[in-house]
Amino acid sequence: MSSAATAFRDRRVLFVVLLVVLAANAAVLLSYRTFYDERLQALVSEQAALRTRRDEARRRTQDAEASERKLFETQEALNAFFSETLGKREDRIAPLIEEIYATTRAAGLRPDAISYTSTDAPGTDSLTMTFAVAGPYADFKRLLAGLERSKRFLVVEQVGLSGGSADDPDLVNVSITVTNYFRPGSLRPIRTVREGRGATGARPATAPRGRTTR
Repeated sequence: MSSAATAFRDRRVLFVVLLVVLAANAAVLLSYRTFYDERLQALVSEQAALRTRRDEARRRTQDAEASERKLFETQEALNAFFSETLGKREDRIAPLIEEIYATTRAAGLRPDAISYTSTDAPGTDSLTMTFAVAGPYADFKRLLAGLERSKRFLVVEQVGLSGGSADDPDLVNVSITVTNYFRPGSLRPIRTVREGRGATGARPATAPRGRTTR
């Protein structure tokens, strides 16, 4: 028997052990690759889910900020309407009467007298004025236009129109009833929305109690 065959027979056990080790390593690598692929797919799915949740949270935050801005704008509009357009009766009644007389004079008309009816029902505070004027129809149209241009909450409730005499067919006799609304005294103040919070609801930082900031 040759020396090569003898050497191979002596090392046969070593070769078998090496083959077993290689097979074991291959099995470990295969199982690790399978685990890695599954874990990678799970991480990719989790990342996609987190991105979806992030985008949804971002959209909700933007919607909340838009609603907050709309709330501030509505609050400002209501405050302007009640304070500037309506106003309190005691502050607005004298300027209102002056405006009625000034509007009729600007139209070339002059009311002989104005009758007043006041309404102060719950939730309503108004003053109704009725007066009569006589003049050309064109002047009457200017009067109506002037009343409609008023920045007050002035409503033309009723208009009575009758023709003039045969000597002046363009002359008309007009009876007008207008109502001006004021801010009701029973109206509660509009709640002011605090602007100290952002869309995330975070409160502004405050100094700890018992300490003085400088």
